[in-house]
Amino acid sequence: MTADLGVGPGVLKQGAKDIEAILKPVKKVDLGDEAWQAPSIENDDAAAALVAFCATWESGAGFLADCAATLSEGLDKANGDYEDTDTAIRNAVKSVKTVLV
Repeated sequence: MTADLGVGPGVLKQGAKDIEAILKPVKKVDLGDEAWQAPSIENDDAAAALVAFCATWESGAGFLADCAATLSEGLDKANGDYEDTDTAIRNAVKSVKTVLV
């Protein structure tokens, strides 16, 4: 038994578009300016922590953006598959109705 998605194809397509819109500002997080300020802290441990923090956040934001982009692509493909299946079913029903009439 397969589970019903519970949504129409338009919802899947809109979800993919929404994810892409949200990703625009985080596709490339650049904390380089903040990391360059580390020496002005005048504490080696704090400066190293700031540099590590900036690098970790840049890397993490990139990873999350990649994951979200993959999810968006999956939703868009699911939308296309949904529409193709719906069209195939409608065409099959029309052909059966034509034969029976």
